Amino acid sequence: MSSIASLLSVFVLLGGLIATAWFLRRYRDRLNRHFTQGPMSMRGMLHLGDGARVYLIDVEGVSMVCGVGRNGIGAIQTIGRTKPEEFHL
Repeated sequence: MSSIASLLSVFVLLGGLIATAWFLRRYRDRLNRHFTQGPMSMRGMLHLGDGARVYLIDVEGVSMVCGVGRNGIGAIQTIGRTKPEEFHL
């Protein structure tokens, strides 16, 4: 009888894990937005090839263009305060 109870508890545990994974997968975008709200946000990204990318980052209303490559990260340009409608990528 104890083997049936332990087998049943394993199935209940697996069912709970599957339900949790389904919930997190379905609502992951909402959860990410909720937990990543803060003074800094990534507005856009452009792949340049060979592992290099350019990012447009907004930090408390100040936009910055940053380059990311194999040798590190560097600020390319600071664009001052902009209105949200003013920039479109």
